[in-house]
Amino acid sequence: MNQFRSNKTISRTVVLYVIIIFLCIFAYGILTTSSQSIPEHPFFNDSQNETNVKIIANRGGLGVWPENTLYAFQQSEEIGGDAITIDLRISLDDTLVVIHDSTVQRTTNGFEDVRKLTARELQSLDAGYKWSNDNGLTFKYRDQGITIPTINEIFAEIRNMQIYIDIKGEELLAAKLLCISIRDYNLTQKVLISADNDLVLAQFREICPEIATCASAKETRVFASLNASFLTPIYSPRFHLVKLPPTWYGLRIITPNLVRSAHMRGLMIYAVNINEYDQMELVIQEGIDGIVTNYPNLLIAGIDTNNVFK
Repeated sequence: MNQFRSNKTISRTVVLYVIIIFLCIFAYGILTTSSQSIPEHPFFNDSQNETNVKIIANRGGLGVWPENTLYAFQQSEEIGGDAITIDLRISLDDTLVVIHDSTVQRTTNGFEDVRKLTARELQSLDAGYKWSNDNGLTFKYRDQGITIPTINEIFAEIRNMQIYIDIKGEELLAAKLLCISIRDYNLTQKVLISADNDLVLAQFREICPEIATCASAKETRVFASLNASFLTPIYSPRFHLVKLPPTWYGLRIITPNLVRSAHMRGLMIYAVNINEYDQMELVIQEGIDGIVTNYPNLLIAGIDTNNVFK
């Protein structure tokens, strides 16, 4: 009798497991069928170099020139970069200015919060004052007339490179002002937007839906987690680009499988913080779509001159 009851219990357990597995497969099928890839955006139609990897100069190439300055952006364009990343903040008089930090101290000869200075006051500072490539022994860009640019100055001068714009801070006004400027300069297919704050990014997507955006930090974590669980086919992204470091605490994040999964959902994958030759070669071999680097000159040399990555 006990043996019979035991067999009956096992049979019920097996049936329960089968039902659960069936329901999971059924749910997966429904979610996969209902999910949608992000539509292709014209921003990514620009031609690339022969490795099919976009060369993106972080803040214009902060390892080579004073960051977030028109001078750096022009130099990056001159050596053959495909794109630049820039950072935006709002001045006291509600002008969008290109600077990374919330204060001017690290990169200029000033000491105030960006939000407490007018655009004119910000542009009176020397944006090349603190740049040095020899640990502070020399400062070759001091007193060279390099200033903090406004977004309108960037849009007027940089016409042949794509611009990846990261909105800093928590003010929703920045999203509105940026959307207006992009449309005024007819650059809806030349810029891609990200933001530190999820609400700011959501606001920008709402008022400027025609412009490509990058995944937020939360969206990036969700995508990476789904990929690790082989569940990206059920995902419907609202963004066009995911930016990731190649590793995280020693764990490889960017892999050929991740890149393929992203492409299946219509997404591009860019590697960030790539500043050495061996890193550049590795992520290119993984099938990456773009590299964000402080040293665009090194990446260009590896691709075009020394053929290191071919």
